[in-house]
Amino acid sequence: MGKENFAVNQMLERKDIFADLMNGTLFDGRQILKPEDLELISTQSGVIHEEAEGKKIVLERRGDIRMKAEIGTYLVILANESQNKVHYAMPVRNMLYDALEYMKQVQALEKRHKKSGERLEGDAFLSGITREDKLIPVVTTVLYLGAGTEWDGSKSLYELLGIDEKDDTIHQLKEYLPDYKINLIQGRNIRNPEKFQTCLQHIFSMLKYNSDKKRLYEYITKHQQELKQMDNVEMLAAFVLLGEQKRVLKLIENQDKKEETNMCSAIEELIQDGKEEGQDRVNRLNQALAEKNRINDIIKSASDKAYQKKLFAEFNL
Repeated sequence: MGKENFAVNQMLERKDIFADLMNGTLFDGRQILKPEDLELISTQSGVIHEEAEGKKIVLERRGDIRMKAEIGTYLVILANESQNKVHYAMPVRNMLYDALEYMKQVQALEKRHKKSGERLEGDAFLSGITREDKLIPVVTTVLYLGAGTEWDGSKSLYELLGIDEKDDTIHQLKEYLPDYKINLIQGRNIRNPEKFQTCLQHIFSMLKYNSDKKRLYEYITKHQQELKQMDNVEMLAAFVLLGEQKRVLKLIENQDKKEETNMCSAIEELIQDGKEEGQDRVNRLNQALAEKNRINDIIKSASDKAYQKKLFAEFNL
């Protein structure tokens, strides 16, 4: 697991933040899930398959985060897989994770029937479960946090199979070929970060502006009081994703020493970086104008920000 995934998963293990991720995506911002309704469960799923010759094969997978949730009168398993790189077989990978989780539930039902001494007969004996037994739904999201690139992999099994929707000859086959779609969340391209109520709102907003340093530092300056409330775990995830390596190292060093980082200082350093970067940009513009003997433009840009912005574009700054 890369450091980006580790930092994000460490943050998402917190029930309030995991609930916020699901509410902001699956439920469009509605506060359906509450942290107290969630239970962190094992991410390890597997089955033991016995072949005709008696040879046993273990198929095992470990995901990122899984929570059991109460939604109304239903129990649901909500899972998230964090990706900092595109996984081109993601539909099959997620399908396998979910299938293993369902098989794990089937085996648990079989075990329960045997432990209770219940004697299953007929079809129930063959299946190991009864007609009345029900499984818990599994919903998996994929949180993609790749730097600077959109997810260009398949988002469904149909895409991965290369099925052409315009091909009439395939329609009849599709009736017998189930699709499997991934629930993709592109963390750097969240349109409405305000749907989130925890630190995710600020992290997704900063990621959105990370390619435009001016807007990023404007956002940090405007929201500095809220950002200063973030703790080490939340800020580590933010800094890792933003590429703030020197601050990541400082946070890790303080974590190892069991010390709390002064978040006020961390945010103020980011704001100061923005000011210095902005001043450096102005200096480079003035130097370029001076080399072309455009002194009047230097004077005008000092008091006319709109004109200065136009000059930045002209000199590709």
